[in-house]
Amino acid sequence: RSQVIDVSLPAPSLPRRRPVTMADATKVSIAIAGLKRKGLADLDGKDSYAKVNEKKVKATDSVGKAKQKVVNELASAYAREYVKQVAPEDKPFLGAQPLLLRKPCISTVGETERVTAVACKTIGRLIKEARGVHIRISEDARRSDVARGLMEAASDEVVDIDEAPVVVSMTRDLWHTLPFTQLPSPPGTAKRLLIYVGTPGKYLSMCIKSYRGRFDTAYEEDRLVILCKGVCMLPLGTQEQNIFGVDEVAVLKTIAAAVKARGSLAWGHGVGTKASIMTKIYGYPVGGELPKPLSYEGDAGGSANSFDYLVDYVRFLNQLKIAKPEMPVTVWYDTGLLVSVLMGSVVGAGVSLLTDSDGVSMLRDASIGHIISKLNQVIAVEPFKSARAVYNFFIGDGACRLNGGVELALHLMEGHKAQSLTNLFIFNNHKWAIEDNLVAETFEEHALYNKSFYDLLQDHSNVVVCENDLELRETLSLLSRKADAYAAGKSGPGLNIIVIRGLDVSLPPMIGDIEPIRQSSEMSFLRNVLGKFAEGCQHKVPLYGCSAFEYIQYLHLFMEEMPEGKKYQYVCGRTDIQAAHMCGMTQPDGKCVLFINDVYGINSL
Repeated sequence: RSQVIDVSLPAPSLPRRRPVTMADATKVSIAIAGLKRKGLADLDGKDSYAKVNEKKVKATDSVGKAKQKVVNELASAYAREYVKQVAPEDKPFLGAQPLLLRKPCISTVGETERVTAVACKTIGRLIKEARGVHIRISEDARRSDVARGLMEAASDEVVDIDEAPVVVSMTRDLWHTLPFTQLPSPPGTAKRLLIYVGTPGKYLSMCIKSYRGRFDTAYEEDRLVILCKGVCMLPLGTQEQNIFGVDEVAVLKTIAAAVKARGSLAWGHGVGTKASIMTKIYGYPVGGELPKPLSYEGDAGGSANSFDYLVDYVRFLNQLKIAKPEMPVTVWYDTGLLVSVLMGSVVGAGVSLLTDSDGVSMLRDASIGHIISKLNQVIAVEPFKSARAVYNFFIGDGACRLNGGVELALHLMEGHKAQSLTNLFIFNNHKWAIEDNLVAETFEEHALYNKSFYDLLQDHSNVVVCENDLELRETLSLLSRKADAYAAGKSGPGLNIIVIRGLDVSLPPMIGDIEPIRQSSEMSFLRNVLGKFAEGCQHKVPLYGCSAFEYIQYLHLFMEEMPEGKKYQYVCGRTDIQAAHMCGMTQPDGKCVLFINDVYGINSL
């Protein structure tokens, strides 16, 4: 695969040669791409793709089509989350709404004591009057001694929890930080006062298929209490309200005392299950035999979906963690369409995502590219880099590029000698998936022309490109064999990049009702301000942005339908920072506009 292209200046006495052009470079790249493809080296040093061509990918049968339909539905559900809902402008904001702080606001000791007393008195009354109480402990609350005490006080000998005055259970985000190949069923406790201890998140709840319907119903029926760091949502008067600045420890102690006064506490996850689950959270589980590595016979495709192989791999990682509880075995998932579909497929199979508190926090924030920073930490920071661990990261090519994922991974390979076995999976489908489905057509600026970039990477011994299901399942089989040998102390650490192509979904446009956007005050603002701003310009004014998922529908309607939008050209930076850089440069008429996504765009600047 190694080729040297010598481009030399001719000697003066020789006839001048034709200059090397981009067409020549393209021919060379095609020639390189046409060479025999390779996989990662197996444990015996042989190419893992050596026998792939002996099999084929069968046409999708009826079972495979049904699975693809489920995958498409997962993608559609994810896309619908990004459809903008324009708030009615003739109605005031009522109830538990976000509080926009225009300047820092730190509660005094007196203010904290006062609002805490209100929260404690109200929750105590609600618990006393409720016909039943359901307390749910989330991942970020499990470190609380009070929350742990509630779980330890709950009895798992209660057969019919519907008769228990108080039910204690864990949230799904906590489940997905523990190794399970078959997740327990959640308790059915509708109509109870629902007390959620910890921080819920919209995107997280979608990824893990959490109890969003129960939240909505409990909220509408004024029986929802949420206790977070420094803030509590609870029913006050005739509707739910937020109380900011509370002492969450004092409120939780009040909750614990009030529910214990109601009688016995029932464990919500089944008879006889408490000891093993609590041991996974707080204790020292006993390991077992290492799982068998993945192995596939016959052709790929047919009744199998591409995501099936990835689910098999995550299930294997759960089995590995159960066998080696003392060894960190963790998976981190980024924000994005295909990664979200992967999470939905894993959860749908009843398998734990096997992430950790950072992984849950990143999903709660829906922070794009965040896992690349985590990759940097576990490889470069002690004691993480010296730990024997199995780490896996899943990210889309758009988010990976935004955060320099490939360049960072190669830097870490060359500059650090971590003791972990780490794999970075990149879904390479050449597009930002969500944005264009919100406007029903493809923005040329949102296409990711990165095929040749990933083609060039294939020559690296720690990089593999999976073009089809045969190569994908063979690579996953190899990674499971390497993880098994690593856990047994028979092979060493390493960092690999796995580029997965051909994984895509059929996603209809998720436009929603766009008439409120046309008539919104935001659109009026865009037309008035940007229309005035572009007056007298000889060229179209550059409008710089990045990905645009937060405002794409407004931008699209402004540029396609509004006369003022015809005076602008949209230029998509590779990052929010690059968009800001371009704003600081000389502009065609001395004018430009910067569009950024809300919280994270601002933070990145």
